[in-house]
Amino acid sequence: MRFAAIECLLPSHRVGNDELIAEVLGRSAAHMNERQLRQLDRSFRVLFDAAGTKVRYLRAPEETAHDFVVGVANAALRRSGMSPGDIDLLIWVGVGRGFLEPATSVVFQDALHMVNATCFDVLDACASWLRALHVAHAHIRNGDYRNVMILNGEFNFREYADFEFKSVSDLQHNFSTFTIGEAATATILSADSDEGDDFYASFRTHGDLRNLCMIPLPNLAQFNGAPADAHAKPLTFYSHAKELFEFGISKLIDHYNTEARIKAFTPEIVFGHAASDAASTRIAKGCNAENDHIYYFAHARFGNTVSASVPLAMAHAEKEGRLKDGAKVMIAMASAGLSTGWTRFTYHNGAGERRG
Repeated sequence: MRFAAIECLLPSHRVGNDELIAEVLGRSAAHMNERQLRQLDRSFRVLFDAAGTKVRYLRAPEETAHDFVVGVANAALRRSGMSPGDIDLLIWVGVGRGFLEPATSVVFQDALHMVNATCFDVLDACASWLRALHVAHAHIRNGDYRNVMILNGEFNFREYADFEFKSVSDLQHNFSTFTIGEAATATILSADSDEGDDFYASFRTHGDLRNLCMIPLPNLAQFNGAPADAHAKPLTFYSHAKELFEFGISKLIDHYNTEARIKAFTPEIVFGHAASDAASTRIAKGCNAENDHIYYFAHARFGNTVSASVPLAMAHAEKEGRLKDGAKVMIAMASAGLSTGWTRFTYHNGAGERRG
């Protein structure tokens, strides 16, 4: 499997922590006194510092998710030298979407004139892109499809954020919202390479931890099979960040140490989900401390871009010369659900063929 292209686009509004904190304080002033607002300000800053959150990119008022997604898909097509008709499978991944039915992929199959492509969605929170990579590899290996595009637009911030705090304690379940950044990515995978890619993926799921992080629908109680979390409000993101991170980190490290085909692989670069650089550092040390310098840290630069975090990091690493044709790559993922995933492969992008 060859990475014929991997591209990303960021919205134009570069937002620092001060801007978000000021908006939260302004919209919460009706519920909190001056002392409580000062405490909320301090608490935000301590948590941002601990997570390594500095900036995130968010849409300006005139910008739309649709335009970014179409733009990044066309950039990937140009980079790969392909036309829309060359794509025979389009997979939409991630949380970003405008409706539950039908699949979001159909919007972009139409907008991009991919007349030869069938399409579907893959949704597994922040692990969605990595799940789709696994699916695409299997289809390519089996000869089902030759050129697959994995597409996403994680534009979810204001749609699901709650800026109106009633008390400082709201930060316990609402802080993670404000680490979110937005991005669109497009990855084109091709069967053109005859070289072995060493691809292997391993996923584990701990569904009993699903209530730690969620964007509920109004009918949550009908499907959840357990009492709803006290903070579960329809179409509002909440996360018990401390518990989610502790469980996610420990289970991801345990997954690595008990998965022989992952642990035996020696990567040259490792990409992890950019929920926080502090979490990535702990995972690096828990799995292979002597090689923590090979981890590519992206959270401080872009925030948590949900399922776009890994392809966004890979696109930048390639442009910076850190991700090269033939590189041994490993990806680590802990995602709401709770799921953990490890994937390894040799990265082929056809650079040698283009140079030849």
